Amino acid sequence: MKKFKNTKKWISLALAGATCFSLISCGGKGGEREYVPHDWSQGPIILDNVTQAKNVILLIGDGMGPNQIKAGEIFKGEELVMQKFPYSTKVETRSADSAVTDSAAAGTALATGTRTNNGCIGKHPNGFNLRTIVDYAHDLGKRTGVITTEELTGATPMAFAAHATNRGSTFEIVESASDVKSNVNLYLSYTLSASYTYYFENTGYKIIDEVDDISKSKKDKILGSYLINAHAPSMNDELDFASFDRLVWEALEYLSKDEDGFFLMAEGAHIDHGGHNNDMVYMLDELLAFDLGVKAALEWAKERNDTVVIVTADHETGGLQLDEGLTQEMLKADYDAGGFICEGYEWTTTGHSATDVWCFINGADIDFSKYSFGRDDRIQNVDIFKIMKELMGA
Repeated sequence: MKKFKNTKKWISLALAGATCFSLISCGGKGGEREYVPHDWSQGPIILDNVTQAKNVILLIGDGMGPNQIKAGEIFKGEELVMQKFPYSTKVETRSADSAVTDSAAAGTALATGTRTNNGCIGKHPNGFNLRTIVDYAHDLGKRTGVITTEELTGATPMAFAAHATNRGSTFEIVESASDVKSNVNLYLSYTLSASYTYYFENTGYKIIDEVDDISKSKKDKILGSYLINAHAPSMNDELDFASFDRLVWEALEYLSKDEDGFFLMAEGAHIDHGGHNNDMVYMLDELLAFDLGVKAALEWAKERNDTVVIVTADHETGGLQLDEGLTQEMLKADYDAGGFICEGYEWTTTGHSATDVWCFINGADIDFSKYSFGRDDRIQNVDIFKIMKELMGA
């Protein structure tokens, strides 16, 4: 399950119709620091291994199964940034009441280390509230943050911040997440309606309208909603869209102001939507934008020796199958045609599947066998919570 350093050259990707640039290579304008970009032609960023981490960054690609990642690699022409991580393992994703999980149960497993029933957010199957990794980080004096490219009230982000027996109970979720005792310092999302924003403002959250102002904020609790788009150039302030990697960088700059460190969960939500729609173009756009967020996290952490970056998925969506003969040329032709050719791959469902997902770790040499217990060299989704908790010393 351990992967060693890969010396393949990193190649920048230009998406059809728009170019997604690295946040750092555009000059570091968004954050408070100027950062010299890593020379990816000399190999990937491999963080120093730590046994106890000051900072833990968890990036979740919603619906991102192994074949989604493989399709991204083929389309890009080389491994994705996450695939260059030195340690990796497969992860079982089932919920407490089904072999096929939903995002609420899967997010809860990752956030709390407990399997729950589909539809439940931050709740045990017996109905009581579960402590989250955010709660443990807060107990250690750390800042905490939640980012998602969907609505803030979505099941995955709220699994780290709220408690509800039904993922559809939006007002209950918002009240829980915005509670005055909330342990979350930062929320960034695609959108949040004004009626819900009121709850956050009423409990002391400062609304940050401009992306540039996130890293500069001196407030204890901040909330921002932005039009996050996979095609948004990272550093272009003239557009009405924000990019995922830009938000990751800004969030890290804000959270790292606490001397005790931080925990950040950042979700690329729309990989899942591409799977539900059986839309390869949509999926690839969102997957590659998510991977730029992974890159931004590594660029931020590259000169530190106290940070661990973990990349995983809550589940696979679409039951994507790839032919052995699938090539970059075939995927690019399909991409240029808007996903209507579909040669070399097949979607087998419009829902979720029970397919195992990947977990990639950079910054800690994890003995996955400690968790696998002989289950065909794979861990369970609840084990990722255990790994994070142990790394923080909670």
